[in-house]
Amino acid sequence: MLVSVIIPALNESENIARCVECARRDYASSEVEIIVVDGGSTDGTPEMVPHGVRVTRSSRGRAVQQNHGAGVSHGEILLFCHADTQLPAGWRDAVIEALRRDEVSGGAFQRRYEPAWGLVLFLLNRVHNFGHWFFVHGDRCQFMTRAMFDEVGGFQELPLMEDLEMSRTLAKKGKIRMVGPRVVSSSRRLMENGVLRQGLLSIWYCFRYIYLGATAEDIARLYRSSRERENEGPDGIRYRGRAGTR
Repeated sequence: MLVSVIIPALNESENIARCVECARRDYASSEVEIIVVDGGSTDGTPEMVPHGVRVTRSSRGRAVQQNHGAGVSHGEILLFCHADTQLPAGWRDAVIEALRRDEVSGGAFQRRYEPAWGLVLFLLNRVHNFGHWFFVHGDRCQFMTRAMFDEVGGFQELPLMEDLEMSRTLAKKGKIRMVGPRVVSSSRRLMENGVLRQGLLSIWYCFRYIYLGATAEDIARLYRSSRERENEGPDGIRYRGRAGTR
């Protein structure tokens, strides 16, 4: 069974090679297909992609890039991996096993942040997510069958919250299965803005979007960092070319 790993990237030259190598592991090309979708990097990201991995280009925006990658992929299973996230050893078997159950509509991985400095990150790295859709975001490497992806119409092409919308939709279709071992996700945004502060802000942004009527554009204008300012789109919205932490 072919699993397609789709990696949206924007100015990820420091991380893309490691991300690809962790996805590729020792799997044969008949087992794992890797597609990097570049959204217009200016730092040489496409040139840093390891030899033999397909690089394609699309308009900027993670949802747009992921839908584009799905459209040119060939796998029966689709897995969406942020460019600063690393899949663990044995990830393919875990994904296939999770999707064998008829009641499972999709899944994601438990997560570990690195570098993990301080007590808060130490504790976060030991929290077990039981699969409630509100807490299943893209930095956990969402996956589903191609049939399910097509059934739900792919990712909503929003400037933010596309992963949360996908989780909410999958939860309506069945169960979201959380698998381990943990993917390694960059803590750079948490460290930049303060771990506790950023964590609480992320929950608040999701709450505002889901329950208080804020639009994805509203949240996108708030959800910014010094790195994201460099990736600002012409409409003033910060399109994330890297993994953000919700």
